[in-house]
Amino acid sequence: MTYAIEYLKSKKLLVVLLAALVSFQLPITWLVCSYFFPGYNSIAQSLSELCADDSPVKWVVRSSLIFQAALISVLSLTLASTARTGKILLRLAALFMVLAALVPSPSQTDYSLAHRVASFLAFAFGCLWPAFATGKGEKGTVSRKTGILVSLSFLAFTLIGWSFWAFATQTYFGILQRINILGQSLFIGWYWWRSFRKQD
Repeated sequence: MTYAIEYLKSKKLLVVLLAALVSFQLPITWLVCSYFFPGYNSIAQSLSELCADDSPVKWVVRSSLIFQAALISVLSLTLASTARTGKILLRLAALFMVLAALVPSPSQTDYSLAHRVASFLAFAFGCLWPAFATGKGEKGTVSRKTGILVSLSFLAFTLIGWSFWAFATQTYFGILQRINILGQSLFIGWYWWRSFRKQD
């Protein structure tokens, strides 16, 4: 991967574009597709319902999820000053993101246990990787304390969102999930961009 890192260091515009792409493509896809799904409530309903089998925009949303996972996987290979555990957790988040897209819910009123498990694990690993991005005593792209605080913030949004779902009061489930996905996407893009800036 050394060659890839050196190549990207010489292509600063490409680094910025890839960082922007991984930061915004999934949140924008969700935003746009919600307008092409009659009756979809973006405040209460989740991303899972947009990619369910009876969704008119399912293929767009599923493709966006898989593309996001591919971007994360590729970018993780060129992350500098990042602990191995953090990279593994990030790749696991990408893996379960793909699985969530491949085993969607059958409809808006029914669910797939496999999809729920894959979605939960994708969010869980996505929340956890920042805390392990910098090893103990190491000088990483961000400090270990910062990584832990970021993870705790993501976990708080995830747990609050899932508590709404668990108690069948999905009034704000969709918007909390949107904030979580946007936050995780922005952090990945910013972190990757910063990892290259710190090498200059």
